[in-house]
Amino acid sequence: MNYVKQKLKQIGIDASIAYSSGGRIVQGLTGLGSIYFIGTFLSAQEQGYYFTFSSLLALQVFFELGLHNVITQFAAHENAHLTYDSDYNAMGPNEYASRLASILRLSTKIFAWISTLFWIVITIAGYYFFSHSSARIEDCHIDWMLPWILLSFLSSINLFLSPVYAIVMGLKRVKEISKIRFLQSIFMPLSVWLGLILGIKLYALALSSLVSVVIGLIYLNKQHIICQLKKIWKLQSSYTVSYKNEIFPLQWKVALSWVSGYFIYQLFNPILFQYVGAEVAGQMGMTMQVVNAIQAFAFSWMSTKIPIYSTYIAQRRYELLDILFQKTLKQMLSVCLVIIILFLVTLQYIDVFFPFRISNRFISGMPLYLLCFSIISNQILSSYANYLRCYKREPLVVMSVIIAALCAVSAFVCTSSFGMTGLVCGYTVIISFIELPWAYAIYKNKKREWQQL
Repeated sequence: MNYVKQKLKQIGIDASIAYSSGGRIVQGLTGLGSIYFIGTFLSAQEQGYYFTFSSLLALQVFFELGLHNVITQFAAHENAHLTYDSDYNAMGPNEYASRLASILRLSTKIFAWISTLFWIVITIAGYYFFSHSSARIEDCHIDWMLPWILLSFLSSINLFLSPVYAIVMGLKRVKEISKIRFLQSIFMPLSVWLGLILGIKLYALALSSLVSVVIGLIYLNKQHIICQLKKIWKLQSSYTVSYKNEIFPLQWKVALSWVSGYFIYQLFNPILFQYVGAEVAGQMGMTMQVVNAIQAFAFSWMSTKIPIYSTYIAQRRYELLDILFQKTLKQMLSVCLVIIILFLVTLQYIDVFFPFRISNRFISGMPLYLLCFSIISNQILSSYANYLRCYKREPLVVMSVIIAALCAVSAFVCTSSFGMTGLVCGYTVIISFIELPWAYAIYKNKKREWQQL
C-alpha cells in the first residue's frame, strides 16, 4: 500500500487530486452512459436543445464576473496566516481572521443579489431565444418551456452556493470540495439517466441540477464545514475587506477574461443552433461534453494546487512555487494527451457497443481533430492564467478581450459561410497560433517582474 501511495505521489496524485480526478474518471465513464441514454431517449433535435440549454446557462459568467475565483484567492491569502483548533475556531492574528470573516459576509451578500438577477434575466432570455427557434417546423413539437424555467431557477441556487465553495477552497479544504464534486459527478448523471428512462426528456436536466444542490448542502453539513463557516461569520470585523478598493480592482480584469471566455468557449452551440439547426448543435454539444470532461479531468492536476500557489506567493517562496507549477504542468499535459488519443480511438469503434450508430451524434473528420488539438492549447492557457491570478493580478485582460472579439467574429462569419468546419477551423487557429504564444510571453515577463518586487 505504501508503495502504491509513493508512486501516486511521484505523478502528483494527492488526496485532493484523487477525489477531483476520480470524479472526472467517473464523469468520463458516466459520460458514455449519458451518450447512450441521450441518443436513445432524445431525438436529434431534442439533443440540440439539451446541450444548448447548458450553453445558455453558461451566461452566468456575465453575472458572477469571475468573483468566486477572486474570493478563493483572497480567502487563501488571509487563511495562510491562520490555523484552526478541533472545534474549528480560527487561531492567529486578529487582522487576518477578521478580514476572512469580512470576505465571507461580503461575498454571501453579493451572490444573493447576483443569483436572483441571474434567475430573472436568464429565464426571460432563454424563453425569447427558444421561442424564436421552436418556430421551425422540425422543432415545434418539443416541450422545452417549463423544463427551461425549472432549470434556470435551480441553476440560480447553485450559483448562490458558489461563494461558499470558493471560500472553503481558500481554507485549504480542497479535498472536501473535490469530494463534493466527486459525488455530484456520480449522482447527477444517474439522475439524468433515470429522468430519461422515465420519459421526462428535457426535465432531466432540472432534476440533475436539483441533485447537485442537495448533495452540496448535505456534504457541507456532514463535514462540519457549515459549522466552521458560521464561526468565521461571527468573528468581529475589526479589519474589513473593501470590495471597491481591493476586490474590484482585480475582479474587473478577471471579469473581462471570464466574459471573454464565454465567446471563446461557449458560443459554438447557440450559433450552430441558429445557423445550421438543432441537430448539428446536438452533435457539437455531444462532442463538447467529452472534450470538456477531458479538459476538466486533466486540469484537476492544476486546479487543486491553486490554494498552494497562493500560499507560496503570500510567503514569497517563489522557487517552490515555480518548481511545483512546472511539475504540475507536465503531469497535466501528459494525462491530457493520453486521454485524447484514447477518445479518438474509442470513437472509431464505439458503434460496436451500441444498437444504433451513436457516432453519428458526434462531429467527425477534420473538425473533430482540430477540436482535440485545441484542447492542449487551452490547458496550457488556463494554467498560465491561473498561475498569474494567484498573484492577485490579471495581466491577460487585454489579450482575452481581443481574442474573444476575434473568436466571436470568426464564429459568425465562418459558420454562416462554411458551416461547422469553418467554425472549428477559425477557433483553432485563433487559440493555438495567436493566443497561446501571446499568453506565454506575458507569463514569462510578469513572473520575472513580480518575483523581483
